[in-house]
Amino acid sequence: MLLLLLTAIHGPWSMAHGQKPNIGGQRSAVGGPTATKPQNAKPNIVLIMTDDQGYGDFGFTGNPHVKTPHIDQLAARSTRLTNYHNSPVCAPTRASLLTGRYHQRTGVHDTYNGGAIMASEEVTLAEILSKNGYQTGIVGKWHLGDNYPFRPSDQGFQYSLVHGGGGVGQPGDFYENFIRTDSSYFNTTLYENDRKVQRQGYCSDVFTDQALTFLKQKRASPFFLYVSYNAPHTPLQLPKKYEDMYKDLAFDTETDRQEGKAWAKMTDKDKADARKVYGMATNIDDNVGRILAELKSQGLEENTIVIFLTDNGNQQLRFNTGFRGLKGSAWEGGTRVPFLISGAGLFEPNKEVNALLAHIDVVPTLLQAVKIPLPANIKTDGRAALKTIQGKLAPAPRKFYNSWNRGWPEPYRNAAFYQDNYKLVASNADGDDLNTFGLFDLDKDPFEQNNLVQSQPALAKQLKKGLDSVFNDISNSPNLTPRRIIVGSEHEPVSILTRQDLNGTNMGAWLADKATGYWNITIAQDGYYNLRSIHTGTIAKGTRSLIRLGHIQRSALAKGEDNAVAINRIWLKKGDYVVESWFEGQGGVTGPYYVELTADR
Repeated sequence: MLLLLLTAIHGPWSMAHGQKPNIGGQRSAVGGPTATKPQNAKPNIVLIMTDDQGYGDFGFTGNPHVKTPHIDQLAARSTRLTNYHNSPVCAPTRASLLTGRYHQRTGVHDTYNGGAIMASEEVTLAEILSKNGYQTGIVGKWHLGDNYPFRPSDQGFQYSLVHGGGGVGQPGDFYENFIRTDSSYFNTTLYENDRKVQRQGYCSDVFTDQALTFLKQKRASPFFLYVSYNAPHTPLQLPKKYEDMYKDLAFDTETDRQEGKAWAKMTDKDKADARKVYGMATNIDDNVGRILAELKSQGLEENTIVIFLTDNGNQQLRFNTGFRGLKGSAWEGGTRVPFLISGAGLFEPNKEVNALLAHIDVVPTLLQAVKIPLPANIKTDGRAALKTIQGKLAPAPRKFYNSWNRGWPEPYRNAAFYQDNYKLVASNADGDDLNTFGLFDLDKDPFEQNNLVQSQPALAKQLKKGLDSVFNDISNSPNLTPRRIIVGSEHEPVSILTRQDLNGTNMGAWLADKATGYWNITIAQDGYYNLRSIHTGTIAKGTRSLIRLGHIQRSALAKGEDNAVAINRIWLKKGDYVVESWFEGQGGVTGPYYVELTADR
C-alpha cells in the first residue's frame, strides 16, 4: 500500500458577457481505422472523476479497509498531485474543471436553487478540443444545466449519457428515478444525446459500459472522454456483491482508534454509511480497471493521458488521513482531493508533486500537453502547469481563492485564500474582526490545527486583502445574472423544469411538498403552449393547480385521477418570463416537483 505523503502546501480574470469567443483552430491529424496512431497524433484524454469520495477513501492514501487495487496500481504508475484542490461541492468543481475559471464567473454559485446552471457563453475544454479535431464524450454526472442551451451537447460534448440534476434520484433527476427512493441507482432513466433512455444495471456499471463503447468507436481519432461517476454520492445504493464485502467491517484497527482523529468518534450510522461507501468505491475501482484494460487492449494506452480525481471531500464522517472538515467546507478536508495523471510519455511514473494546484489549472495544463493553444480571447484563472508537474520548472509563487456557500456569493461565510504555503480561512468570520479568521502554515500544519492569526496579524491582514480582492472581482461577474431556460426551441421540444433549477428562499426543504419557488425562462417564439404541473402522487380531486407566467395566470381543478394537472393552449409571446406553479388544496399550498412545457404546434 502506497501512502501519499501529507507534507502539504507550499489577474484581471473576467471574460466579457455575450457570445462564445471564437475557438476555432487547426484540426489535428486523425488516425486510420486501426488503433495505431501516427507519430504526430494528438494524445487522447480520459478524465475520470468520482463524486463525494474523500482523500482517504483509497488504499494508496492509507485507508486500512477499502479495496481499490486498480486505482492503487494507477497511482503507482502516475504522477500524483498531493496538494491539489477542487471546490467544496459538486457543480462549482465541475464548472471550474471544464473552463479553468472560478465557478462564480461561469454563473455557477450553488448546487441547486438555480445556482447550478453554467452560462452558455462559457467555453469548455470539450468545445476547444472538438474544434481541434477531437471526438468528445461524457458519461455520468454533468450537473451544469439540464435544459437548452446548457446541456453537455450545447457545451462541446458530441456524445453524452448523463443523469439529470445533481444526483441520481434527486428531485432534479428524472421523475422515474426520484420516486424509486430505494433503487434509483439500478435500471436508471438517463439522457442519451438529449433523449430519454433507460439502461439496465447498476449506474456505475452502465456508465462504464458506455465508456468502453466510446473507446471502441473513437479509437481512430483523438478523443476526450469525461467519465464522471455519480457514486459514491448518496443515496448509498450498491450491488449486493459489493455490500457484502464490507458488511462485517468492525472498524477496530489501530487506525480507527487513533486518538485525536475525528473518525475515532464515528457513530453507528457513520460506520453503516462507510461500509456502503467502501462497497461503492470498490465497484468504481473495478470499473476503472475495466477502462484501463480497454485502453490497453485497443492499443491506446501509450498515447492516452489518464487523469483520476474526485470532486470534493467526503460527505460522511470516516477516515480521511486527518484533514479538517468535510464536503462543503473550505477546510482541507472539503477541497483537497487525490489527482493522478499519467500517459502519452509526458508524466513520470510513481512521482509526487506538492505544488499548489487546482481545478482551474486543468484546462490550460491539458491544452499545453496536447499542444493546442488556449484561445487568446479566453481568460482563465488557472495556469498551465505541465512543466511544473514534469519537474522541469520550479513552482512559481501562487495565490488561489476557494469558496462556496448556499445561495449567492458571500465574502466570509465559507472561503479560503492561499498564498504559497499559507492559507487564510473564513468560516462564518466577521470581516471587521481578524481574530475570527484562521491562518495556517500548511507546510508545517496540513491538518489546520494551529491558528497563526494572533501571532502573524500582518500576514493575515495581507491574505484577507487578497481574499477581498478576488471576491469583489468575481462578485461582479456578468454570468451571475440568472440564466434562463429557453422554451419552445427546436433544440428541446419538451422542456422539463425541475426542482434542480427552482429558485426561491423556500428551498431548504426541496424534497418536501411545501417547497415552492420560480423558474427563469425565455419563450423562443410566439405561440400556444401546453403546461403540466407534476406531483409525486395522485393529486386530490378538487385541488386547484395554478400556473403563473409573468402577469399571465391560469388554473384548473384536479380530477383526482392522476399525478399531474394539465393547462393547455396558453398564448405566450416571445420573451422572458418568471414561471410559478403551485397547488391549493386541503393541505394548504404545495409545490410541484416538475413542470413540463411544450409548444402546441
